[in-house]
Amino acid sequence: MISESIIFEKFSGYGSKISRKISITKSFSFGIPPDFYKENGLEQFNNVAIFYNKEEGVIGLHFNNEEGYKINKNGQGERKGASFVARSFFNAYGLDSTKYKGRYNVEKIQKDGIGDLYLVKIGQKSE
Repeated sequence: MISESIIFEKFSGYGSKISRKISITKSFSFGIPPDFYKENGLEQFNNVAIFYNKEEGVIGLHFNNEEGYKINKNGQGERKGASFVARSFFNAYGLDSTKYKGRYNVEKIQKDGIGDLYLVKIGQKSE
């Protein structure tokens, strides 16, 4: 028998996507979902610098307020995510955004001289 004194938490995420994966779109954009955005404290940043290791196929995203692509903040309140268009990045490296579109798991590392870097291995889409 379940105790009547059990404490419940009300679910309030009706109709929302729960995701902690960064997406790449065919229109040269990166999407940052609300849960990932909030959990990593990215609300404070207005720009993102991109780093790339061509041999490993790894993109590094460094959120900051000084340089890089301007972040578009999407949504309202608790459901605020972000996106940014990086057409020049894809074109400079000859990356076909339609080939790499999808959702990707992210690994966060500390990189000397940079700080927090969020890594995406392109071509290894998450399920």
